[in-house]
Amino acid sequence: MLRMSIDIEKLTIQEAKKLLSKREVSSRELCEATLKKIEEKEKDIHAYVEVFSNVLQQADEADRKRNDGEASPLLGIPLAIKDNILIEGRVASASSKILEKYRATYSATAIKKLQKAGTVFIGRTNMDEFAMGGSTENSAFGATKNPHDLSRVPGGSSGGSAAAVASGEALGALGSDTGGSIRQPAAFCGIVGLKPTYGKVSRHGLMAMGSSLDQIGPMTKTVTDAELLFTVISGNDSLDSTSGIYEKEIPKIQKKKIVVPQGIQKGLHQDMEKNFNESIEKFKTLGYEVTEKEFPHLHLSLPSYYVLMPAEVSANMSRYDGIRFGLHVSGSTFLEDYEKTRH
Repeated sequence: MLRMSIDIEKLTIQEAKKLLSKREVSSRELCEATLKKIEEKEKDIHAYVEVFSNVLQQADEADRKRNDGEASPLLGIPLAIKDNILIEGRVASASSKILEKYRATYSATAIKKLQKAGTVFIGRTNMDEFAMGGSTENSAFGATKNPHDLSRVPGGSSGGSAAAVASGEALGALGSDTGGSIRQPAAFCGIVGLKPTYGKVSRHGLMAMGSSLDQIGPMTKTVTDAELLFTVISGNDSLDSTSGIYEKEIPKIQKKKIVVPQGIQKGLHQDMEKNFNESIEKFKTLGYEVTEKEFPHLHLSLPSYYVLMPAEVSANMSRYDGIRFGLHVSGSTFLEDYEKTRH
């Protein structure tokens, strides 16, 4: 039984941390409320491909540590993890049949950092297969629905993580972003999503889609919560040669500035344009200097992306050949092994 009423859909990580520190709620109670919400909504939303069976055991361990005086930054906080981020001993399928039974032999660096911070892992969230898609309709295990309107998509490829946070099925989540896969579903589901600057978060243990573009990032209800998760998972990692490349000290900024590319609003729906302009005005009231600047090659960014990304994807997907990872279907020759497995 809960000692207090928990509105898990509205509760933020920051608020949950305060309740936990004051002993007004336990991690078990937070997780029970989360699991109850999953029981109520998951049949319709399908945010998860797996809800872990040991959630309450993880919560009890977090409560024990807190009672022993431990105060890790995310101790007892229930989070969801996108299905392409490795957790040792857990299935990691990237929502693909070819990895349906693959169990990770090690944990991603971001996962190790969350574990050290005391996180409770709720489960693996649904996604577009191998992170290729923008709607979470391209999962081998069925589509995810937008919790605000079940007739609409939640965006993708991190749509499961976005839907879980928006519906109260997790207090926060990790997603991955190559060309918008955190930011777009966050926008579709009305939450906050951050793609960190490349190199700020280790890619070690993230299934590669486009290696020069991929980043793990937080998905939360508020900017404050996103900062909390980002602070925990960021930093240099000797296992990822592209991490830590921006670790040099940043000079103190005397005046806060935001640059808006000229013509960026061209073609926007009127509601989106209104929202965009209101956001700019909010920044101005917060003391930011907002200026417009011409980016003459901005129109080339999308075609450039669609040259680089598929080339990297094709190289990264070649490892799923029935020999090294995941599913294997035997044929009469090595070529037939490959053909049957990939088919």
